[in-house]
Amino acid sequence: MTAVLTPANPAQIPGTQSLERAFALLRAIAAAGEEGATLADLCNTCGGTRTTTYRLLQALRQQGFVRPARQRGRHLLGFELFALGARAGNPGGLRDLARPALLRLAARFGDSFFLLVPDGHAVLCLEMQGGQQPVRSYSQAVGGRIPMGVGQGSQVLLAHMSRAERRDILRHNAAVLRLDYGLDAEVVAATLDSVRRLGFACGLPDRRLPGYTGLAVPIVGAGGQVLGALSCALSRPRMTAERRQALATAMAEEVDAMLRKVQGPPRTMSAAG
Repeated sequence: MTAVLTPANPAQIPGTQSLERAFALLRAIAAAGEEGATLADLCNTCGGTRTTTYRLLQALRQQGFVRPARQRGRHLLGFELFALGARAGNPGGLRDLARPALLRLAARFGDSFFLLVPDGHAVLCLEMQGGQQPVRSYSQAVGGRIPMGVGQGSQVLLAHMSRAERRDILRHNAAVLRLDYGLDAEVVAATLDSVRRLGFACGLPDRRLPGYTGLAVPIVGAGGQVLGALSCALSRPRMTAERRQALATAMAEEVDAMLRKVQGPPRTMSAAG
């Protein structure tokens, strides 16, 4: 199961109405999937007139952000978005560094591994590698977002943020954590100091995926800034104490190896058992 989040609607800024409508069109086209969206679909979803919607679609198409689908009259996201996303999704070469590490971990343990980064009040999956063992996770696809506070990845990211950042994020997400996942933001907050001391997180059980668990280790910059996390997902019966320690150690070693390749390497919190 994947929780899909979109950025909250910002307060409207004068003169940006067309821009906001264009962004809404792109999100609606993305949600339509491989079949693409028709003009009528987009008018119904975004609330614009046919004339305005068509004009915006043409402008987006000229810029490469929209392309025609195989079926006449339907629209898909353009490849220019992929090109921009590839650049945005590789901050400091992090994605390139993480990809071979994820491959090695998946081959060694047979589980699924992810590169996660903080994205405002959410966690974003930048890269993933599936393992041999079937698994359900919130980050089933690159680009998927989940609320901060859900899962081991967000727990370890929050643990390495300032107390003020933690408080603001969990306060913002408290309602969705409670209503959608059965998680108490105060309980999540109470775990963060111990997670930071341990150097890894195992997440808190929630009502959406009670049969699955995982483990995450942080990627922390030389200045103490949390850059991201390596995370894994597996069924609860597979998470023995021995496997937990083996995962924590192996993942922390991969993070250390990643960061040694960076000039002026950041530090990582080593896993402790």
